[in-house]
Amino acid sequence: MEKLSSFDSPDIADRLWDRGIKILTCSLYFVSGFILSGAELLSMKIPLSIGLAAACTGYELVFSALGGVLGAVLRLNAGDAVNAVIPLAGAVGTVYVLEKLSIRKKRRLILSVSVFVFCFACKTAVMFSEIPSLSEFMLIFCSSLLCAGSVVFYSGTADCIRRKQNIYLLDNHTLVCIVTTLCTLLLGASDISLLGFRPARFFGSFVILTASYLFSRSGGSIAGISLGGCIAVSGTSVALSICYGVCGLLSGVFSKFGRFACALTFSLTAGISALLDGSAEGISVFAEAAAASVVFTVIPGKYLRRIRRNIVSPSVKRAESEFCSAGERLNEAAKAIGSVSECVASVSKGIEALSPAGDIMVCMRVRERVCAECPLKNTFCPEEGEFAEITQKLSQGETIRCEDFSINFNSKCPSVPRLADSFNRIYAGQKAVNAIQANSARSRELACGQFDWISMLLKELSDEIGKGAQVLFNKEKSAMRVLADNGFSVLSVSCINPPSGALRLTCIVEDIPASTSLSRLTAELSRELEAQLNPPKIREVKNGKELLFIRKEMFKIRMGSAAASCGNQKLCGDYFECFRTESKAYIILSDGMGTGGRAAIDSAMTVELFSRLIRAGISLNTALSITNSALSVKSDDESLSTLDVAEIDLFDGNTVIYKAGAAASFYTCSGKIRTVEMPSTPLGILSKVSFNKYTMRLRGGDTLVMVSDGILGSGSIWLKDEIKTFASGPDASEFSENILESARRRCGEKFDDMTVIAAVAEEL
Repeated sequence: MEKLSSFDSPDIADRLWDRGIKILTCSLYFVSGFILSGAELLSMKIPLSIGLAAACTGYELVFSALGGVLGAVLRLNAGDAVNAVIPLAGAVGTVYVLEKLSIRKKRRLILSVSVFVFCFACKTAVMFSEIPSLSEFMLIFCSSLLCAGSVVFYSGTADCIRRKQNIYLLDNHTLVCIVTTLCTLLLGASDISLLGFRPARFFGSFVILTASYLFSRSGGSIAGISLGGCIAVSGTSVALSICYGVCGLLSGVFSKFGRFACALTFSLTAGISALLDGSAEGISVFAEAAAASVVFTVIPGKYLRRIRRNIVSPSVKRAESEFCSAGERLNEAAKAIGSVSECVASVSKGIEALSPAGDIMVCMRVRERVCAECPLKNTFCPEEGEFAEITQKLSQGETIRCEDFSINFNSKCPSVPRLADSFNRIYAGQKAVNAIQANSARSRELACGQFDWISMLLKELSDEIGKGAQVLFNKEKSAMRVLADNGFSVLSVSCINPPSGALRLTCIVEDIPASTSLSRLTAELSRELEAQLNPPKIREVKNGKELLFIRKEMFKIRMGSAAASCGNQKLCGDYFECFRTESKAYIILSDGMGTGGRAAIDSAMTVELFSRLIRAGISLNTALSITNSALSVKSDDESLSTLDVAEIDLFDGNTVIYKAGAAASFYTCSGKIRTVEMPSTPLGILSKVSFNKYTMRLRGGDTLVMVSDGILGSGSIWLKDEIKTFASGPDASEFSENILESARRRCGEKFDDMTVIAAVAEEL
């Protein structure tokens, strides 16, 4: 029972939380309908609660309509109440019909038109029942049009609330809808006053403070200007209303010092504006601002931080759980494929155990073919070692003749010629069977290897998904602010820090302003994100343009290389490739077995296949296994090649050298020459192969030299002297050519394929 209750309690808490949110939402719509029922603009009552009801559905519609009816009855005169309640009922009926018919296409347009028709028809009918006039008719037309237009703004705000959108990353349309909704709410509450203290202005001040704290100077400025203009229209002097925009800007600037600094700046700015105005209205504005600041500072900071974290930077628990689920499935698939490899290996061992030795099988078949029909089979048997000597001669490639049997055996056995012929024939057949079985065993071994590296690959993908890339929501907010300050209309921002450390900032904007300096924009983003970024890569997308900023590496690698083929042949048995990914530089060198075309094919295949796998994101060890399997099945002939790989991290200089049968490498460290030489097995010999690796760190000015074994034909002491003399000189290519020429002189005319690659690290 205790376990059951422990599982039930979170469900009860979740239900209570959901019910509380539902009650709060219903109250919000009810209060909004009540306030909007008496909105006044330019001395004219406009029942915007009609537009709010038309934008809602379900219980939201019910409570907004109830609030609108109650507000119209309590706050409006009889004529205005009729002009508010009847269109409101018509809007509710229209929403109900659309819901029943499941009409979604152009829903907002239909609702806007219906609200306009209901408002205009009702008000016109009331006007003609009294004394009609052209000016009143135009006011009715404008007010009906405003009610119809409000449906669009309220619908956008309601959709944002339902979807729980990230407030900071709203699109322009939704942002305009939210700001307009807040302004109309202030208009509706502007006539409520208690001894000169207006709750609408108090609420506006609190909204400006919250926007300043959450969204810095841009959010405070937008909220202050918008709400100040709305309050000015509702009756406050224009001069005092302008102060709200200034208050929002300054409090946003000081918001980085904390919410207390934000509130103090807001109050002081409002107080200075009140002193400059010198009226009773100014004192009320200061009192309202001070009261809002006090309430703002009294609210526990943990709640504001939670709002900033959960709303501005929404959690990604659902995405993480999906990634974890995918990672677990990949991990299980890796285990399953690995078990297939173990099963194939077990079956192979069983087959080998059941198969008798080849010599025993030959003797058994000879006895069955010749001795079974012999009349002496029960009275005469060859000596124990007689057939053993015969099979030994066969294994040495000899042909069996009658003289190869002993004199005693020849004198007693009447079927010696048939025995000799049977041994020759049956052994030749058994030899062919053994070859087939050996090929079959090799195929099974290769299949096991294929299953093994597929299992390794799936395991790597599982681990990579488990680690995942880190989504930097705070960096996205900072980037959004910088782009907005530079005049960009931002559609979306994504800032991701993958495990490699190559931070990526992707911004989708409507267009790039003509006066934008991309270099200055890159510098500003680098300061805000605390990471040096490269200039953006720009491409056209469906909704606008995409700007891709990638973290700038700390190191640059200067490459130089030189190669010569054995005997000046057309094809060199060495092959190499140098390339870089987002965060790392790679040098890959392979030396094929022998010289000439065959060695060139093996080394080229090794490097090309290995580099493609690395570019695809596969780890070096898995890529090595795949390349080794490919070499093993390339042809019936033996295919061998070495593999020498250097992986250089361009952000911190960490370097790992991987060797599979490769020659020694050399690098400089604090002016000293160090050698990297590790015994290892080339590719193509064994079914399983692994790297030996050496870890080091390159700093600015350090040089790494990788060579094939032809360069070291006359030792390595001279090469160390050459590297020390070079000391990270300006031309790595010339340095490589000098090493090659020195090696050729030392080895004489008969030299092996030679390749030398020099990499010089430079700090940026």
